[in-house]
Amino acid sequence: MGAVGVMKKSDFNLHFDFAFGNYHHTEFEKWFADMAASVFDTDFESIKAGGIHGDKKSDGRRISTETIYQCYAPESPRTFAENAKAKILDSFPDVISYWPNLKEWVFVHNNVAGLPTSASDALEELRKQYPSIRIFAPSPRRFLKDNFHDKLTLQQLIDIYPSASMNFMNVTMADIRPLLRRVMNHRSTVSVNALDFGDLPDEAKIDFNSLSPDAKFNLQRARPHVDVVERYLTGMNNPQNASKIQAQMRSKYEEAKDMEYNSDEILGELIQFVGGSTVPAENAAAYVIVTYFFDACDIFENVPDDALC
Repeated sequence: MGAVGVMKKSDFNLHFDFAFGNYHHTEFEKWFADMAASVFDTDFESIKAGGIHGDKKSDGRRISTETIYQCYAPESPRTFAENAKAKILDSFPDVISYWPNLKEWVFVHNNVAGLPTSASDALEELRKQYPSIRIFAPSPRRFLKDNFHDKLTLQQLIDIYPSASMNFMNVTMADIRPLLRRVMNHRSTVSVNALDFGDLPDEAKIDFNSLSPDAKFNLQRARPHVDVVERYLTGMNNPQNASKIQAQMRSKYEEAKDMEYNSDEILGELIQFVGGSTVPAENAAAYVIVTYFFDACDIFENVPDDALC
């Protein structure tokens, strides 16, 4: 992917696919509302939960068409199949009471296979009870991409997928070197054994540390480029300097952990520590460095052996 100035809208398809496949519950709702607000502008109201009425059974309203959107995005197709019918039938009576001028109700979901028969029957039952209201649950991926994602301007796409501005393909030794020197020269108050870091992790480590989908995505995007860090560390004239950098990273991790930050906050602290900034190139380089030490088991917690059985 090129720099922000030369990005193409097609560059963001990868980010759409990731969001659609990995966002659930409130993350999915926010993603949908952000896209809808960008497409419809002042014609869209994003409904936030609050007070005794919660979100009034709505994840957004298009004013001009009196359309209410309700999202349902559980973690698995099995959960969707088991609960979609109840979600539809339990929600709709309240929707009518909150929005008496309702003309259209759209059930926005994340199940690629579509609706199970029970949920489809529930929708048909509602259509018979409320013939004046258009009620439907469109094919989710196509609906979201055609009607929202693909209608966004380039700047709107950048706003919705801010990490897209990080170009990991362009991370070079020139980007990595000054950031690692910065880490090496940092004075730590925490004593850490630089050689006591465990075994190499597997993919389960990301899930075990409860990182958000966005954090996982950025670590996964950075992973193919960690060889730049490896080349720098192995090429250092003084091998003790590599151990010092390793210890500094572990020390900063332990410091953030002691502050009781959650996993995403710890990741942010580490990105900032190594030199991440608002400059996309620097941020991409910082992610590559942090990913290297994540994979080397110097930061974050490894999956216990008994959890692998």
